[in-house]
Amino acid sequence: MTRARPPWDGRGMAIRHYRVVVRGRLSERLGSAFADLELERRPGETVLSGPADQDRFRAVLSLLEDLGLAPVRIDVDD
Repeated sequence: MTRARPPWDGRGMAIRHYRVVVRGRLSERLGSAFADLELERRPGETVLSGPADQDRFRAVLSLLEDLGLAPVRIDVDD
């Protein structure tokens, strides 16, 4: 069985996809701070996801911290 190849970013680097789960349902206003990410509001949590490089991922974590939100779970697809 062969593994599917990841999409590439034009510079020869694989695009990673991050999912960050935070406790609670983010309001529309808070969610707008993450306009470049997909938000999925579930009962009791919100999932932020999207393609990101290392700098962008760190920026998301920094913004979460600035807003007083702590990630419950972080998943990275290679």
